[in-house]
Amino acid sequence: MDIVDSQVHLGPGGASEMVAKMDALGIASVLLDEFWLGTPGDPSYKVGDGAFRTTSPTAELAAWMYPGRFSYLVRVDRHDPELQAVVRLTRDAAYARALRIPVGMTRAETAAFAAGAYDEVFAAAADNGLPIFVGTMGHTHLLERYLKKFPAVKVIVDHCGVPPSKSLRPIIARMEGLPDSAEYWAKFGDEPLPELLDKVLALADFPNLALKWAHYSAVFEAPAYPNAAARPYLRKAISAFGAGRLMWASDFSALPTGESWGEVLFSMINNPDLSATEREQILGGTAHQWLNWPSGE
Repeated sequence: MDIVDSQVHLGPGGASEMVAKMDALGIASVLLDEFWLGTPGDPSYKVGDGAFRTTSPTAELAAWMYPGRFSYLVRVDRHDPELQAVVRLTRDAAYARALRIPVGMTRAETAAFAAGAYDEVFAAAADNGLPIFVGTMGHTHLLERYLKKFPAVKVIVDHCGVPPSKSLRPIIARMEGLPDSAEYWAKFGDEPLPELLDKVLALADFPNLALKWAHYSAVFEAPAYPNAAARPYLRKAISAFGAGRLMWASDFSALPTGESWGEVLFSMINNPDLSATEREQILGGTAHQWLNWPSGE
């Protein structure tokens, strides 16, 4: 089985150690999001009137050093005065596969997203044939206008599309940094889990939308291997999207429930509710198809 992990953070350094772990676990390839967890936002620099522009030095070097094992995505800022050029450079980079926009991390950015402020990002993605990972933080319904307006853009919703787990909400509150952030985020997303997922699944009729199946142990309150309590939610997602629009990711370096990389992987491999075809699609086939990532490249 050609296993692809569609989200791991790396940097700085550590590629050789990661390859050793991949070999031990049987993971063929990893999509890197270079985001230094000790210093959130790095590596990046300021451009224009306070916009950020990310770089991916560790991820790009890892992809060149270990051909076929790594690709990476590029986070973009809608305020970047050279947004079009950044997207074109991403298109032309040998191992870059997608863009990422974390639109749900603050209420201000969520409101901007709802108002259509990301049209330029989606238009650039359409012009350059790049998929976009979108971190909606539970506001997945706001994607509908973009899915309709930009049907050629492949959109992958991060972290099951539901609100962040309770353990992550204090971190998001600190990142937003407003006087009422702690109070707001503490109460955010406290609806019943089936209802939260149903809001995401309501968009499954859009063929240009896929779902990244990550953080499921935390958001569906199914901590510790084998994360069995998350299985009914996965089955509902498969019924709505089909396995061909579900993409597994471990994000093991940022899991609030603390599972190891192997535990997250084998919770999927050993899930008795999955058929062999579903397992192969979710664990690698979807990533290859949606990210224009031929096996072995």
